[in-house]
Amino acid sequence: MKIWPKPQDVLLDQYYTCQQVARKLYGVFQEYFDPNQYQLVEPSAGTGSFFRLMPHESLAFDVDPKYPGIRTADFLCVEIRSEREVAVIGNPPFGRNASIAVRFFNHAACQASVIALILPRSIRKASIENRLDRNFHLIHEETVQRDAFLFRSKPYDVPAVFQIWERRDDLRELQHVAFHHRDWSWTTPERADFAIQRVGARAGRVHRDLTRSPSSHYFIRGNVEPIMKRLNFAKVALNVAGNPSLSKSEIVSLYRQLTGR
Repeated sequence: MKIWPKPQDVLLDQYYTCQQVARKLYGVFQEYFDPNQYQLVEPSAGTGSFFRLMPHESLAFDVDPKYPGIRTADFLCVEIRSEREVAVIGNPPFGRNASIAVRFFNHAACQASVIALILPRSIRKASIENRLDRNFHLIHEETVQRDAFLFRSKPYDVPAVFQIWERRDDLRELQHVAFHHRDWSWTTPERADFAIQRVGARAGRVHRDLTRSPSSHYFIRGNVEPIMKRLNFAKVALNVAGNPSLSKSEIVSLYRQLTGR
């Protein structure tokens, strides 16, 4: 059996931002900050969607640049030297479970005062946000429109958000992540009172079909089914860059928010 290597554009996460989307998001950035007051940097510029909009002294980097003026370099190895404060804006590669996006954010955080990036929706998960440099505080977030990217010159949809963060002297509080609650227990299908669909288009559906697969469902023992049916799982399940899914900590968090315990 021959195993074919992945194409370079897949390996490098080369999903470029559509120009009209970049223009819209750059406009949002301008509502908060004056680009002329900063040394602007596009960290993984690709086709230069943001770089084209920036002041002429701006910097852009990419390991495989597709637009004139972009420097061939891995941003994760770049040290920015500027007399002005640095603002990083762009669309970094996401990686599995936002792993590369987090690395880009934290490398930018070592040098920047402002970070404005397109990020996978999974960045909203407490466990992932807690990995971001705590000196940065979120001041704006919006959902990125469908088909906002180009892959092999064709529109491509990846669930994403645009976030703007600013550096402050005080550390951001970590979000509490809990995997258990005293009101119920995670259990097996044989001992469960009901189930919650974990993954798929109907993630968050509460039901009593206990023959469902444990790989796609959580099974719960406890007298909390009416409360679980009131929780807004649908919105949280979309905090992913792929197929809708729920984590145990997200279920616990929603339950605590509703019940206050």
